[in-house]
Amino acid sequence: MKVCILTSAHPPLDARIFHKEAQTLRQAGYEVVIIAPHPASETVGGIRICAVPPVTSRRERFLRTRDIYAQAKREQADIYHFHDPDLIPVGLLLQKRCHKPVIYDVHEYYGDSLLTRHWIPKGLRPIVARTVNYLEKRAARSFAAIITVNTHMAGLFKRENPVGVILHNYPLASQFVFPRPEVAKAPFVLYLGGINRERGLEVILQAMVLVKAKFPGIKCELVGPVDTADLSPQFSDLAGWLERGNVQLRGKVPYTEVPKLLAQSSLALVPLLPTLNYQKAIPVKLLEYMAAGLPVVGSRFGYIEAIIRQNHCGRLAEAGNPEALAAEICSLLEDPAAALACGQNGWDAFHQCYTWESEQTKLIDLYAGILRRAT
Repeated sequence: MKVCILTSAHPPLDARIFHKEAQTLRQAGYEVVIIAPHPASETVGGIRICAVPPVTSRRERFLRTRDIYAQAKREQADIYHFHDPDLIPVGLLLQKRCHKPVIYDVHEYYGDSLLTRHWIPKGLRPIVARTVNYLEKRAARSFAAIITVNTHMAGLFKRENPVGVILHNYPLASQFVFPRPEVAKAPFVLYLGGINRERGLEVILQAMVLVKAKFPGIKCELVGPVDTADLSPQFSDLAGWLERGNVQLRGKVPYTEVPKLLAQSSLALVPLLPTLNYQKAIPVKLLEYMAAGLPVVGSRFGYIEAIIRQNHCGRLAEAGNPEALAAEICSLLEDPAAALACGQNGWDAFHQCYTWESEQTKLIDLYAGILRRAT
């Protein structure tokens, strides 16, 4: 059986798409092909990557959907599985013209996320968000199944389509093989993932200046793509802020290098702002930190607060408050025994509750059920 996975917004080696879902399906015996923006077609880890030209703008991304549809139709797969809302028309066309089941894999609250997008005129954002929400839910009725990432999101889509499964985007235990921490590490602060204003970039920059005043030898790395488009004017001199807080922008790194970065860190940050999207999301970075046995300082709201409180794996700071973030970072740096205990608690909780290996059977069972009904 051939599975064709489609994405217009993610690289083909994306952690969820390639390392988790595609590899799970390949290991279950499916032939898997991923159609995605990529420099060239190739085969990686037994999975064929069918490249469409990379995109350089949002407009180009939407135009690229025609190429993705054409490639997908040529594949003549037994089942299609797409990951981005701009591919909803592609999914509908494939289901109608190829007469094959199509799965929509929903990663986030796309409508809510549009309320904070600086490239949409502010007065239009509520209208755009409501329109996207309506069209997404309406289209969901037509697909063979809907995959979501948490209970709340599943509830929203169940109203439209009862067939689906929650696949928490938990880290791969096999990718994050760390010994349970036994000693405290030298001060090294990590933020992992894409970073912008709403993900806490301004807060980190201000907080690290305060932390450096107490711990002059402190280092902080931000690992992932950086978006400075919506920063406040006071952060126009980004290089100055980086120097004052001893912060380094590491940029995007391959998924396979993430464990090395986690291993060298002593604590990690989840300083997201309480946007509608983040209030409902489980940040994967939080679970990856726990897998590495790192104490965490996170924002006091939503799933971030719930997971840190429940598992006693870090400290909580008022969202958007750099003084509070700095104070909690310093509290862990000043008390290595407490930091070590938080790291150990997080490590224990990860292995008991938060691994992809505990989720993957749900994906295999969903596919089996869909294909049974389709034959």
